Amino acid sequence: MSRTPQSIPEKPHDEQQRPEQLRREYEDSTRAAHYRDDRWTRSPRARRTNAKELAIVEGFVQQCTSAQGEPGAQAMLDIPCGTGRFRNMLQQHGSTLMSIDASREMLTAAPSAPQLQASAHQLPLLDNSVDFILCSRLLHHFETSAERATVLAELARVSGKWIVLSYFDNANFQAWRNKIRGKFRGRFPISRSQFQSEISAAGLKERDRRYIQRGLSEQVWVWLEVKA
Repeated sequence: MSRTPQSIPEKPHDEQQRPEQLRREYEDSTRAAHYRDDRWTRSPRARRTNAKELAIVEGFVQQCTSAQGEPGAQAMLDIPCGTGRFRNMLQQHGSTLMSIDASREMLTAAPSAPQLQASAHQLPLLDNSVDFILCSRLLHHFETSAERATVLAELARVSGKWIVLSYFDNANFQAWRNKIRGKFRGRFPISRSQFQSEISAAGLKERDRRYIQRGLSEQVWVWLEVKA
């Protein structure tokens, strides 16, 4: 049976510095238009990456649906949704979809759909209120385990079963090259063992993973299950 996401009043809290910096970074109409119009179409490489990520996520969605045994009956959450890159695909597989992003500009630039401005560090949703969560290209923005742990705990709290997310792995040529060159982009790759430790602490276990370019690219996509 599908479930419709339910909102609850946001509790007062002290915002962490990095999430607020990140929100301001993306609270820009020019950047939002860039993500909507040409971020994933501007070059052959961008188009290949976009196509591969869409295929990876859709494959995981189909596996989730198959494991759940109720095709098309999933209540889904896309956080951060950006300008809706995954929206059309997700809507083909779920009964309901809620899109959340911390940036109002990103939401404004996104296609019309049920949306909410909120931080992944404190989601204004009830426990176990969705079946599936997509969390794309967020974790690598946080340097500390504590920051990632807060996000992972929130995702595990809200999801009744499945989470698909991406993170940057440090065991590849791209991460090694950036380290040797001293090139810092505000993105933080971590080891696979560190990732496993953090998801376990959040009550999650890994079902499967896919690499954009194994051994070359930092980006890794992972299918997670909320532990019983």
